[in-house]
Amino acid sequence: MGFIGNLWGTSLSQREMGTRDFIWLAVLGTAARGPAGIEDFCHAIDVITIGQWLPVGELVCASVDEMLRGGHLELMGAGDNRLVPTERGRETLALLLGQPIARPTSVLGQVGLRLKLAFLDLLEGLERRAVLDGLIGQYDQELSRRQQGEEFCPVRGSFGELWRGHDLERVRRDVALLRSMAGMAAENPAFRH
Repeated sequence: MGFIGNLWGTSLSQREMGTRDFIWLAVLGTAARGPAGIEDFCHAIDVITIGQWLPVGELVCASVDEMLRGGHLELMGAGDNRLVPTERGRETLALLLGQPIARPTSVLGQVGLRLKLAFLDLLEGLERRAVLDGLIGQYDQELSRRQQGEEFCPVRGSFGELWRGHDLERVRRDVALLRSMAGMAAENPAFRH
């Protein structure tokens, strides 16, 4: 934790995720599923985020180098350039999964949400439930913020108002799905779909 705290300047659990955190989460999560290389990490980011965000390969490579130097990743073995997480890397992965997302319904927030949900099953049941509860809390706050602006706003126009209603309904559906996932995690801590 010392390296991570110093790396980002503050404890992970106390600040919202940024794009650097997304890369670390994607790399550590992908490597935790099985030995992987740079192309695997980039492909995972593209697939998981459904093309909404794809950092350039140089950023992914720089992050991987940083993780190797910091003892979060290690080479699979002699002659094998694929990477796996160390114990420290698995601890960092758990910390990243628990880190809050800024505005989870924004485009970057959705990237963070998709990455978290993709690797959430790598945590134990109670930890999984805590992450889901945190996400639900963030969505509830977002829903509350959006509902406060329910009055008609002429700047948005009629079509903009219709779309705002559509967006609000999507956020409600997202919260309902997260609550359903949290229920599955509570009922069966070993849940792995």
